[in-house]
Amino acid sequence: MKQITQITLEGVHYLDEDGNSQFIEFAICQQNNIENIKNSMGSRWTEEREAFHLEAKYVGVRFALSDPPALEFYTAPRIYFEFPTRESLSKVLYDIKKAGWRTNDGE
Repeated sequence: MKQITQITLEGVHYLDEDGNSQFIEFAICQQNNIENIKNSMGSRWTEEREAFHLEAKYVGVRFALSDPPALEFYTAPRIYFEFPTRESLSKVLYDIKKAGWRTNDGE
């Protein structure tokens, strides 16, 4: 099971299923999210929408009410973390927000 070990201003350090240290860069997650929305909107995409999403700084989607609670980052491919408790997810979400980034609600 993957485990988050540290959250910095730049991203998330974690151990993958094999115990190898990995890193998720928040800025790349944000750009992936913007590109996905832009592609899905097509001609309806505007500079105002892009400015909103750049300011919003979304890096992933949270599933706080799921069992187990989870968090999925906008990586390519997406990286999904499950948590043993809602409190443990809440701590990670707090640290992401403290670093200046945000997550969307998946429920």
